[in-house]
Amino acid sequence: MLKQILTEFLDIEGVTTAALIGRDGFLIDYVGSEPTDSDALAALGSCAMDFFSRAGLALGMGTVRQSVLEHADGTIILTRINDSELLAVMTGAQSPSGRLAYILPKISTRVAAVI
Repeated sequence: MLKQILTEFLDIEGVTTAALIGRDGFLIDYVGSEPTDSDALAALGSCAMDFFSRAGLALGMGTVRQSVLEHADGTIILTRINDSELLAVMTGAQSPSGRLAYILPKISTRVAAVI
């Protein structure tokens, strides 16, 4: 069921990869329409969310809910599912990352219900 929900993310315009990642940096599940180093995504995504959570706590803003990293060739959006898992979604360069960042928390509740 989890693989099916992750595959639905690929139907969203511009999405090339969707992965469920453990807070420990290990990959739980992954789907992609383009080759990606999924283990690197898991490790780096986990570290990034930990960093941004610590930054938010240090600045009195609480833990991070979502992080959007825009790069020259695409975007990585990390969304916290619960205390143990996060969802990583990668897009191509031409995708509307703002719209996707708005949609992801709503869809991620389906992922949370499955795990």
